[in-house]
Amino acid sequence: MSLHHVSARALMAAALIGTPSLARAQSAPQVEPEIVVTAPLEGASIESLQGATVLRRDEVIENLNGGLGNSLDALPGVATSFFGAGASRPIIRGLGEDRVRVLQNGVGAIDASTASPDHAVSSDGLDAERIEVLRGAAALAYGGNAVGGVVNIIDNSIPRRAIEGVEGQAMAAFSTVDEGRQGQLSLGVGAGPFALHFGIAQRETEPYEIPGAAALHNEIEEDEHEESEGVAPNTWTDYSAYDVGASYVGSWGFVGLAAKRTEGEYGLVGHEHEEEDEEHEDEPNLARIAYEQTRYEARGDFRVNWGAFDRLDFAAQQSDYQHTEFESDGAAGASFFSDGWEGRLEAHHRGELLQGAVGLQLSDVDFSAEGEEAFIAPVNTRDLGAFVVERLDFGRWGLEGGARIERRELVSERFGAREFDSLSGSAGVFLRPAEDWFFGATLARTERAPTAFELFSDGPHLATRNYELGDPSLDQEIATSLEFSSRYQGDRVQVEMNLFAIDFADYIALVDRGDVFWLDEESETSGFAASEDDPAIPEGAEVLPVFHFAEQDASFLGGELSVRAKLFELAGFSFSSDAALDLVNASFDAGSRPPRIPPRTLTVGVEVESDYWTARLEAVDTAKQDRLAALETVTDGFTFVNAGLAWRPEGEGGPWTISLNGRNLTDEEGRVHSSFLKNELPLPGRNVRLTLSATF
Repeated sequence: MSLHHVSARALMAAALIGTPSLARAQSAPQVEPEIVVTAPLEGASIESLQGATVLRRDEVIENLNGGLGNSLDALPGVATSFFGAGASRPIIRGLGEDRVRVLQNGVGAIDASTASPDHAVSSDGLDAERIEVLRGAAALAYGGNAVGGVVNIIDNSIPRRAIEGVEGQAMAAFSTVDEGRQGQLSLGVGAGPFALHFGIAQRETEPYEIPGAAALHNEIEEDEHEESEGVAPNTWTDYSAYDVGASYVGSWGFVGLAAKRTEGEYGLVGHEHEEEDEEHEDEPNLARIAYEQTRYEARGDFRVNWGAFDRLDFAAQQSDYQHTEFESDGAAGASFFSDGWEGRLEAHHRGELLQGAVGLQLSDVDFSAEGEEAFIAPVNTRDLGAFVVERLDFGRWGLEGGARIERRELVSERFGAREFDSLSGSAGVFLRPAEDWFFGATLARTERAPTAFELFSDGPHLATRNYELGDPSLDQEIATSLEFSSRYQGDRVQVEMNLFAIDFADYIALVDRGDVFWLDEESETSGFAASEDDPAIPEGAEVLPVFHFAEQDASFLGGELSVRAKLFELAGFSFSSDAALDLVNASFDAGSRPPRIPPRTLTVGVEVESDYWTARLEAVDTAKQDRLAALETVTDGFTFVNAGLAWRPEGEGGPWTISLNGRNLTDEEGRVHSSFLKNELPLPGRNVRLTLSATF
């Protein structure tokens, strides 16, 4: 379904049973036969041939956990890149960075989050009306860089319906682990066909508490680094977002405009004083990133009668983003700039048997960096794509497929220009052998053009502590994927299973080249050497391993399984249980493995619910990861025990909800294998979060 037209039935179907709690979205599929997904096919549902999860506003609130990747980490098949409390990006089925498309209201979030793991996504979902996650190749609608999936953060900055009088929603929360304070308020005002929206969202946290020391192997004496015991140093965050929008609404649809300003700042972990002496030991670590983005949007959805087409919708946005990285002494270091625009246009048709959409997508983004840590020269990236998706439904069975052509043009001030023409396609079949049952299979071939960073990087990247080297001669990456899905939606039991296999030709990965780069600031010289023991390296020089982007054939295998069952009812309370499992296994065909692949996770929970109360207890087990890439180390597994209690003073559907949620109640140490900081920074310790939310 297009993101611009959401029925009340679809929104209800998007909710999981009852009031959500921590990791609630890992429960099995909804009882209702339809959900909303970010897809061009109107009426796309849980019968989508790909796994999909939709978080409504109340579920978004319950899952908020810092950056976007951390907040979505509880969903099936989703992991986090976790670079502290301030920066995290979602990883879907082991694929991250440019292989997962992060959207805001259906068009790209133009920021610098794909450039480095320490760069935050500009929208973290704090003010989202809902978040839609599509697992698996979504390249037909959103391009080759959606081969892993799509995360669409949808707010209400442009109202999509008429508003009578004044309405709104508000949220306030406090968390103990980081003395965190969150708040959000949105107001809608209507006057006939005109609708206005005003919104504000803010978050402020202190360095979070941890069970023990921050560093996994700390060679410094404990009395020299007492501040790292019990608290993760420099993990504070500060975030604010403001938006205003207006729309004109009628029986024919809506059209509107909006502006949004986002400002954020967060501490950088691992950026310490270079000299550990008495002159600096008592000084605070001021390493941080400060970012800002100004975004302008236009969206519309029109009911039309143009031959076979009955709907036309569009979305366009223009963004100016920049951030500055400050050193530990507070001096400004590198600055990054990402400015550009993106637009998409879709025309839909729907008949008794056939429904589909054709679309056009365009973007033009300028990226540049300044300062000593600027590891890429200015580059312009232009993308143009056209697609068609069709679904033929005969009732008991049906077919679905489509194709996309796109061109990417990259122009680097240093390396010149590259052009790529890509063709992607998919074909699927689905069956409904009996009531409440659905089976589907999809075969897709996706071509992904390299990014500017994969082609043109050349310099020290201190966030990853590597010298990163692109390859301007890289070819397109080709993924052939096969996915099977099955779902059962009974009155008392719901089951969903998705299995996938992806075969990559020329998979582009950042891997160790085997040599090192050295930099001697005293003599202002630098160079490459075979190893850090090379006698040609000046004494005291900084030495970084060299990692380069290289092409290797690779394969990814895995899946997600979720089950939910209603157990019994007693004294007005409904008792249920659920379990969810997701895993992925990746390897290079020539041996070894891609880096930072998330381990298996298993969630088991029980829940009790009435009209006024919901209580939940769950255990989330993350397995040990010993399937390693070159230079990686084993990451121990851990189990978090979480609990939630929600009270609705006026009953189900009432305007007020007060919830108390506990995460990692046993205060266990957990480290994220997919994080560059896994050895330096564990996940937060025991946390209790009090939330008050209301609609009016």
